[in-house]
Amino acid sequence: MSSDSKRHDEHSHEGHTHEEHVHEAGDHELTECPACGAPIRGADDMKRGETIPEITTMEKRHVMVGRRTNDLWMCKGCGATLGVRRRRD
Repeated sequence: MSSDSKRHDEHSHEGHTHEEHVHEAGDHELTECPACGAPIRGADDMKRGETIPEITTMEKRHVMVGRRTNDLWMCKGCGATLGVRRRRD
């Protein structure tokens, strides 16, 4: 792990407790909805949207979709898409 990474030992997201995850140097904290300005303090300020498949390969003549799925997360206030949560194997 690089010195620019931040490790969190335990906290909760949407009712699920995660023992460890890493925030990389390029990550930044989402503090408000870019669409409506509502404050985003944690999972309680967001709602889970659609579950979508992961695109594994995208080329000029074909697109491959993997078996892994990811959850879209939306602003609870206005419904704007805030991001996608990548699942780990």
